[in-house]
Amino acid sequence: MRFQRDEWIDVFRELLPRDDWQDLIRLQVSQHSYPFEVKLLERPLKQNPNIHDLSDWRVRSHFIMTDVSQLDRLLEHLVIEQQEMATEAEVTLIVQKQGQGIVRVTNDCVSMYGVAYEELDDAGTEYENFFDTVLPHATFPVEVVFCGRGVLDNDDSIHVMTLHDTNWQTVFEEHLLHLLNRREVTSGLFSKYARPARQTLDDFISEFSLMMAYNFIVTRDAKNRFGMLDHFCTNGTIAHFGNLIR
Repeated sequence: MRFQRDEWIDVFRELLPRDDWQDLIRLQVSQHSYPFEVKLLERPLKQNPNIHDLSDWRVRSHFIMTDVSQLDRLLEHLVIEQQEMATEAEVTLIVQKQGQGIVRVTNDCVSMYGVAYEELDDAGTEYENFFDTVLPHATFPVEVVFCGRGVLDNDDSIHVMTLHDTNWQTVFEEHLLHLLNRREVTSGLFSKYARPARQTLDDFISEFSLMMAYNFIVTRDAKNRFGMLDHFCTNGTIAHFGNLIR
């Protein structure tokens, strides 16, 4: 496997069960030393066609944070309303140090710097590769967020589970197999005319491939080490981020 370190990752806020973007800011900041520069920007009325160019955004607030209490006071009162995936951001919060961005929050996602990307093995499914890679380094319990929006309608497409050991298969069978009965599942194998009498985890993995856009899987362990795999944000590789230092 090959690693690319010190990259960015965008995590849609809808994938955070409690929309705890403030916790992700604290986590990112805790891996560096103060002071930090913090900017709160508003999108101009006429959007720059380059979505990554924030040069013409209006600066609503600009702070230099010298200790954690200042950051906590800011986050306690700051509201950045959540919007659905792929919507146009109206507000952007940027935390950086010496010109290097550390974390960025918009209405629909949290972008974090310092990510290690790991390629999938050739053998096994993407689910097997993902858990075989993530769980040996995890501290249990591990929260798992699964999004099947590539197959399901937006309503009830995100599901949250907890792993207390490496047996993810049993937890998935208990919590997710029922999704194969949803009306949106219309592939040839699982059409309403050809549903197997007993659906298996292999059936689920085949139907809800993580290589399909808008299907996601994200893990967060007890020490805030994250893993993520999807077609769009991680480009079919495994992303490790958060508290990577053990």
